[in-house]
Amino acid sequence: MEIWRLIEDIPRSGSFNMAADQVLLENYSKNDDPVFRIYEWAEATLSLGRNEKIDHRIDLDACENLGIPIVRRITGGKAVLHGFDLTYSLVGGVLDKQFNRGVLDNYRFLAKGFYAFFEELGLKPELWEHSPQNKKINTHVCFSVISAYEILVEGKKIIGSAQRVKNIRSSSSSSRVFLQHGTIPLKDSVPLIVEIFPYVSEEKLRQEMHSLESVGIYPAHSRQDLFRLLLHTLQKTFKMKWEKRGWSEDELSLIAERECAFQEVKMKHA
Repeated sequence: MEIWRLIEDIPRSGSFNMAADQVLLENYSKNDDPVFRIYEWAEATLSLGRNEKIDHRIDLDACENLGIPIVRRITGGKAVLHGFDLTYSLVGGVLDKQFNRGVLDNYRFLAKGFYAFFEELGLKPELWEHSPQNKKINTHVCFSVISAYEILVEGKKIIGSAQRVKNIRSSSSSSRVFLQHGTIPLKDSVPLIVEIFPYVSEEKLRQEMHSLESVGIYPAHSRQDLFRLLLHTLQKTFKMKWEKRGWSEDELSLIAERECAFQEVKMKHA
């Protein structure tokens, strides 16, 4: 049975969370076990995609007044408001024995586990198998854009994901490693999203996204119960075993070194 390393993290700052995932990606070696990190945010935080531009459609003053820091992910995609969600990251090798096809295929492979999770919750998920209809959609909001192999409930997006692939070279070989970020909204954060992105229509956004609260799952099921169910469902779907291995002292030291870069981004744009 395959082993996946599991990191169940405590609530952290946005800069720590982003630096931590960067360290996992940079330090992953070809024969390592996949690393699944499930984590929380110490405060409401806005994360932007790697290439997303800061422009007038993001109300930076509103973020400052609301005490919402801004960080930039090393993965792509659109803006996500965290602190009201289940957030995970997964690091693994592209084309290794578990993720044995291309990047898009890995999206599809991993979606099976989340699809099963929503089924376990009694929902009727739909796997979206198409690429975005318009890649130049003029929006910052992640949940307004449906990407290939994301999951819908009642025609509304209920999970968002993004990837980053990195080439790892050693003296004798090279390999490709991917980081996938994902978020499942727990609470209804639409009113707050509309404050940050004033051009967004609340009515339209409610037609585009769901949360586990809006489908009646949360808070009837606690965050911890949902964590446990997600881990159980992924284990059953992928026929693997979790091995809990928290942060090592070396990893925490590396995270502290890299965290300052994300703090600079936050201070510059917040």
